[in-house]
Amino acid sequence: MNYKNVYAPYLNNVAIAEKVEIFRKKFWDNSIPVEIEDIIELKLNISLVPIPGFLKLTNMDALLTSDWECIYVDYSEYLDDRRYNRLRFSLAHEIGHYVMHKQIYSNFGIKTLEDYYKLYKDIPARQYGYLECQANKFASYLLIPREILAVEIEKELKDKNDPRLQKIDRLTLNSYLAKPLSKIFKVSEEAVVIALRDITP
Repeated sequence: MNYKNVYAPYLNNVAIAEKVEIFRKKFWDNSIPVEIEDIIELKLNISLVPIPGFLKLTNMDALLTSDWECIYVDYSEYLDDRRYNRLRFSLAHEIGHYVMHKQIYSNFGIKTLEDYYKLYKDIPARQYGYLECQANKFASYLLIPREILAVEIEKELKDKNDPRLQKIDRLTLNSYLAKPLSKIFKVSEEAVVIALRDITP
């Protein structure tokens, strides 16, 4: 395939959120955290394949093959509990490609790391950026449902019951909320901060 001719479909946040809702209704429910590994292995029948040195070789946390049979992950990262939340997001990101970019990815023919290197080298940067941004948004909406996030924010603020929280600006408050919320949704604090921007002015 000539990767220089790849054209990513335009999907706005509303369209991505709708795709996430359809996916969640089919493969999960409204409970959190979303057990992305169970969805991948038990419901989508995609194998997680830990490879020693994968992160160092590719500078990626995960990679979905174009035949939809496996997602490669780094062996050490997969076994490291400290990296668990980041890996969960990366897995959800790959499922974003599975849901939104299946036709494009099928044409990519990615089966080996060499295939991916050729894709990364030849694909126009803007088109690659669109695909990655859409997959990130999908992962964020899937793992951090905004309606549940809003409820959890209220719980956190009520539990703290600290009048000082009413006086700090929203950006500072978001940073303050990131740690406890990241534990609830099992994602990184950075992922929570980004999600908070969607529901706060």
